[in-house]
Amino acid sequence: MSNKDASKDELQHEMPHSNLQNNGIRYDKLSAENIIGVEFVTVEAAETFYYDYAKEMGFDVRKDDMRTSTRTGRVTIRKWVCSAEGERREKHTDINNKVRMPKKLTRCHCPCLFKIRYFKKNNSYIVVDFRTDHSHDLVQPHESHLLRSHRSVLDSDLALAKSMRRASIKTCHAYEYMVDVSGGYANVGFTLKDLYNRLDASQREDMIGGDANATIGYLKGKAAEDKKLFYKYSTDENKRLANLFWRDSTSLADYSCFGDVLVFDNTYKTNHYGKPLVLFVGSNNHLLTVVFGFALLVDETEETYTWVLKTFLESMEGRKPHAILTDGDEAMRKAIEVVFPGCPHRLCSWHVSRNSLKNLRNPKIVAEFRRCMFDETSPSGFEQQWSAMVDKYGLQNRSWVKMMYDKQHKWAEAFVSGYFFARMRSTQRCEGMNRYMKDKLLSSRVRLIELVPQLDKSNICLRNKVVKEDFRSNNSTHVLSTGLRKLEKHASTLYTDNVFQLICVEIDRVGELITSDIMHLNSCRVYITSSYNNDEENECTTTYYHRSSDPQLVCSCQLFEHEGIPCSHLFNVMKHERMREIPRSLILKRWTKEAKSEVQSTVPKDNTPSESLRSARHGDLTYLGSKISYLASQTEEGTAILKKELNKLEPILAEVLNQQKDMSDISDPCNNLLRDPVKVRSKGRQLDSVNRRVQLILWMLKHPNNQALVKVMEALDAGCEKGGAKKKIKTKATNSSNQNHDKSSSKATKAIPGKPLVQAKERGNLNHQSRHRHKNWSSV
Repeated sequence: MSNKDASKDELQHEMPHSNLQNNGIRYDKLSAENIIGVEFVTVEAAETFYYDYAKEMGFDVRKDDMRTSTRTGRVTIRKWVCSAEGERREKHTDINNKVRMPKKLTRCHCPCLFKIRYFKKNNSYIVVDFRTDHSHDLVQPHESHLLRSHRSVLDSDLALAKSMRRASIKTCHAYEYMVDVSGGYANVGFTLKDLYNRLDASQREDMIGGDANATIGYLKGKAAEDKKLFYKYSTDENKRLANLFWRDSTSLADYSCFGDVLVFDNTYKTNHYGKPLVLFVGSNNHLLTVVFGFALLVDETEETYTWVLKTFLESMEGRKPHAILTDGDEAMRKAIEVVFPGCPHRLCSWHVSRNSLKNLRNPKIVAEFRRCMFDETSPSGFEQQWSAMVDKYGLQNRSWVKMMYDKQHKWAEAFVSGYFFARMRSTQRCEGMNRYMKDKLLSSRVRLIELVPQLDKSNICLRNKVVKEDFRSNNSTHVLSTGLRKLEKHASTLYTDNVFQLICVEIDRVGELITSDIMHLNSCRVYITSSYNNDEENECTTTYYHRSSDPQLVCSCQLFEHEGIPCSHLFNVMKHERMREIPRSLILKRWTKEAKSEVQSTVPKDNTPSESLRSARHGDLTYLGSKISYLASQTEEGTAILKKELNKLEPILAEVLNQQKDMSDISDPCNNLLRDPVKVRSKGRQLDSVNRRVQLILWMLKHPNNQALVKVMEALDAGCEKGGAKKKIKTKATNSSNQNHDKSSSKATKAIPGKPLVQAKERGNLNHQSRHRHKNWSSV
């Protein structure tokens, strides 16, 4: 055997080893004589060898020629070249009509290559050509991890990044965590941009058939597990998704217990299409926010709000709320009158106060207006306060003041105090939920297939807080602190912790009440009480109907009717009547620990959708692996044992995964009947298209001869709606560009005297681009 054959056999035997440069011939010593004639069983084995060689030597690899057999489909010839092979096409180097500067050249006719051919006689691939010469410098060892062909985001890295994104961890922070775990940027195997690209590609795979179809598919998958999950959507004339509403079975159960008061509001900038997101929320027995449903709307018209309210009512099995609280949108108000006629409707006090600042502007007038809004007085007392304010500041002709007076029954405490609103007088629960979700979404332009699962997860987080409050209320005992110990003890067994604190406040106030008179009638006793510390407070009349089975108490302050909590006047009567327990007529079940005793949830215990099972298994194994890795890393012997066992398991698990893929058809045929929605323009969003056009106009004024910018501007004009704003912008752009054209021409001529005018313009454009290329013109 010759030395050449011996070296080939030696290399062939050492090929499976990862550290070839140590066990066999060093990579930097390889030549064509050592490699030509070496056999590989598969194309992948040859590719792995050449990529390892290229990374060690310090150059990038690009796949080049590949030929297959027309009869068998087998790859017969495969060639890899250095990424610097060839040259860039001339059309990509022409900068005359380019907005941005071209990328730097990386191709310089490098001759390095690696080529294999399939030989049927050997049933293997044999190296037929191998060249090691380069026409450029090789990268340094500490830079080799940046070579494009040697960077890849593995499936395990992608799964970890997705898991961290679901936990509202930004991608850049997830990447820094991976760098820290792997031991540095050189060991992580990819860059931050690679991770972003892989996540985007994975999202596009999830959106096969379109974003709308993927979202409906997600809801269908959840409905397969949650039999009472409800979702409904509408489409426009082009079969595009218009409106979407959904809620799960837990929301239905919560609504049956706490749906007496409904709060709903919309928010913006939560999704790629600009669709307003509507939240249906309420307050539970812990005074915490509970979500009844979500909706994504095509617009904010009366027709759309009517559709979503009717759909909400249908999903809740026709059960209407007793009161509604909104922000005062006119289209919303009309829709409520259509779907819930006669239902008490209160306007958000926070929005009313903000509008008063905007319309009245005078701080003294605003203070008077707020007194009219919040003072607990009678309707006649409100009329007196309002008339005094209008006359004092001359507000008779103010249109906003007249409009608010016509709506007094929706915002003034004197008119809404007789209705139960579950201690809510603003939509801040919706606003707080909106803020919470926007903090979790990481981006205001997410697709629907990302938004909907994230909203469901946010809802699960809120429900976990309720579980914690249930645990705290049911597994501890309060320390009694008031003078009415027996009534306080009975209240502690009935109410949740947060409501019990409100009860204790009312019991404490009994000490400052003065009972001025007690009138004994045939079937009742009437107590007249007033406050010792507040002389301005009116006297309250509390009537006690002494029945043997169920005594009844009614107070003129109407705190119980308004908030569902016994007032201090009622507790004062209980003290005089020597009651040991709170009467059943004064116990509102929605505030008690047993508020949901008659409702059984049908949601699975883990609350995990079927499509999330793989990520859940991955998280479980990751947690277990972290503990094992920590124990093994403490000693060299333990590290060696764990590595050995993991190397044994990897091919076994890969084979199991491949078998599973062969048995199941992952890519189901997608339903293309439902198209993605168009971007909507809501009242809460800026006119982004106009902003882009203004930027383009400013850019064109500086580059009047750039044809690429002109084409982009024409495309925007063709896609925008026709209107007066468009005509004004186009007219302004035309006049300004004509004026600046002459100025730029003369300026360019002066800048380079003795040169042709065209060359001067081109050089001026290039200089301007070089000065401003650091700016981000992504909106263009």
